[in-house]
Amino acid sequence: MNFNLNKNRIYLNWKDISWGYRNHIIGWKDVINYANDMIINGSSNQDVFELSMVNSSNIFELDDLLNKIAGSLENYSNAKWLYILLLQLYNIRNNIKDPLGEVETIYENFDYPEEIESFVRYMPVSNDYDPSKHTQEENEKRLYFNWKQYLDNQENIWK
Repeated sequence: MNFNLNKNRIYLNWKDISWGYRNHIIGWKDVINYANDMIINGSSNQDVFELSMVNSSNIFELDDLLNKIAGSLENYSNAKWLYILLLQLYNIRNNIKDPLGEVETIYENFDYPEEIESFVRYMPVSNDYDPSKHTQEENEKRLYFNWKQYLDNQENIWK
């Protein structure tokens, strides 16, 4: 899944950018583009300026500069990235073969977050819903409904 930093209009800070880069959600060019946007929007931070100048010939400088700008990620919560990826995936769900399979991959990559279990196919249901009494289509509709509910709830936090 290709990621678009600007598409979802969610504010990202340097810690978000650093975590996204270190976890291979965004690439080095996305980091540079973010730095360029910060410069255009008035940042006068010398490290941000130096980061905006990184290219393929001096990419080795990126990690150190990003560390200086973002600081420690020790207590960083990846909840924003979880939401962003699930939102982007939901928006393109009709264009990919197995969107619920992609949800499972995200679930695994984010270390099995409890808050999205209700729309992971292989997880047991947590309420009185009995999947054996419903068709596969009905069960999938329930998963998509739960996914949309999660996104709606998270939207209030991140947008």
